[in-house]
Amino acid sequence: MSVKYIYYLPLILFCWSCAQQGSPSGGARDEDPPVVLESDPPNYSTRFEAKRIEVTFDEYIVLDNVNQQLIVSPPMEEQPEVKLKKKTMIIEYTDTLKSNTTYTFNFGNAIKDLHEGNKLQNFEYVFSTGDILDSMSVRGSLKYAENLEVPDEAISIMLYTDLRDSVPLLDIPLYVGRSNDSGVFSVNNLRPDMYKVFALKDGNNNLLFDLPTEEIAFLDTSLIVNADLTRQLLGDSIVSLSIPDTTGADSSAFASDSIAELGPDLNAIYIDLMLFTEASDIQYMTDYIREDRRKLELVFALPLSDTFSIRSLQAADESAPRFLEHFGMNRDSLTLWIQDSAHYKKDTLQMVLGYTVKDTTEQFVVRRDTISFTYREKQSKNKREQVPQKEEEKLEIHTLRNNGNQDLNRDLPMRLDFPMGKLNDTLFSLFHIPDSVELPIPFVLKADTLNPYRATLSASWESASAYRMLALPGALKSIYPMEHDTIDISFKTRDLEYYGQILLSLANVNNQVLVQLFSGKTLIEERIVKTDGQYSFPFLSPKDYSFKFIHDLNENEKWDTGEYLTKVQPEPLELLPVEIEVRSNWDHEVSMTLEK
Repeated sequence: MSVKYIYYLPLILFCWSCAQQGSPSGGARDEDPPVVLESDPPNYSTRFEAKRIEVTFDEYIVLDNVNQQLIVSPPMEEQPEVKLKKKTMIIEYTDTLKSNTTYTFNFGNAIKDLHEGNKLQNFEYVFSTGDILDSMSVRGSLKYAENLEVPDEAISIMLYTDLRDSVPLLDIPLYVGRSNDSGVFSVNNLRPDMYKVFALKDGNNNLLFDLPTEEIAFLDTSLIVNADLTRQLLGDSIVSLSIPDTTGADSSAFASDSIAELGPDLNAIYIDLMLFTEASDIQYMTDYIREDRRKLELVFALPLSDTFSIRSLQAADESAPRFLEHFGMNRDSLTLWIQDSAHYKKDTLQMVLGYTVKDTTEQFVVRRDTISFTYREKQSKNKREQVPQKEEEKLEIHTLRNNGNQDLNRDLPMRLDFPMGKLNDTLFSLFHIPDSVELPIPFVLKADTLNPYRATLSASWESASAYRMLALPGALKSIYPMEHDTIDISFKTRDLEYYGQILLSLANVNNQVLVQLFSGKTLIEERIVKTDGQYSFPFLSPKDYSFKFIHDLNENEKWDTGEYLTKVQPEPLELLPVEIEVRSNWDHEVSMTLEK
């Protein structure tokens, strides 16, 4: 490098470093939602006659899905047109307004600022065509009846002054509200009156309960919305009738939009609604499958009745195939295993099904369907390649992994991929290994009477002990001629001190209750309880558990959903407010007083 360039180098580096200075950060991120500066006509106007509304904000905004978010109560026949001009939101409509009526335009989460996306939640523009603004409200919380979870999307809350039972099926509501992402709702600016209250997850956005899959909730009785009655109910203490249960929830989620934040209010009535889907009575076949030559699978919308029948169609000189039938747990599916090779080797089998359905007059009749089960061998993608010869088919036995752990309170499971045929316990051996010496011990081998693919081996297991099980070929047989390889596994039993125990004290048991113990979403155990007392749940692995209590009012040993037109609510259930962290070698005492 020349002396001249060396001389200028410090100056060049200085200028370059100045050019690399970072740009200003711009300060803290804006987290404030848009603010309304003015409205024309003013919000909460009376004697309202305008056809155009302008709402001006302090910053530029965007409208996100406004046609779906905007709820007008009472509903208009034509949805208002909403557009933007700079910082002003313009609302125009053509409907003729009802006289002496308070209207509420609720924008849900549609309004947010342009740059940061901060939402102005549940902004309402309210006006009255009469001399006064109606000020009553119906507030409450909405949960799913089956699990007490909050809906993950907005649900319409609908109020009617027409008290006919059929009104939600035929007419749109007089007032409409919407639940938020915490399940909380508030239908505001109501006139004093008697209302039918209905919640709907509206599948076709027509504000009518007209689809069998739509989720609904309803009050058993009409609701009187009246300020004097509210004052009598709340009294001087000003205590709300119902506040959402926030047990286990993040309290910050209720900071700005919960009932506890909004009220209590002398102009509000508080209710709770339980959302459910009615049980369908429409029976039909949803699918039929033949992925294995030997196996025919059928799936139905509802459990099959005893009138169900199935027969094959074959030539007059052919014998009918023999099937092994296996209905699913809820009897809404059926697997047929073809036992005759002459029949399952056919590529196509035709079957005639007979099952009970309701006809158009609501009468039960037997429907008959003819279906074809087709099986095609998998072909090589490259036609020039030869399909390899199939190896001899082996019977796969699924059990504990080698060196696995066996629970002290359970039998050793064995599962086949095909229905069980015969068991030969003379080809089984079970050894206890206390000190590196294998000692044969007695056991009982039996097939599961409810599951044709399962067998169990039971023994008197000792705590924290080593075992070995040996099953020679032919020990387990399926209904097809195939054999399994020798099964030789070593395993250990859990230490008794590995387990924890829950001691549940139940009070106020006034009807049959199904007590369900869960680990996450997995049902661990279910019991039927009819009296107060303490109930033990032993041999629990160390993890978190939860309890669900189903009030089995009709004593059919399952949870039943509701039906609107017959005014049947879903069977109530309760949850233990906290999860139980079970630790090894520990008794965990918990108590639960059920609601009446």
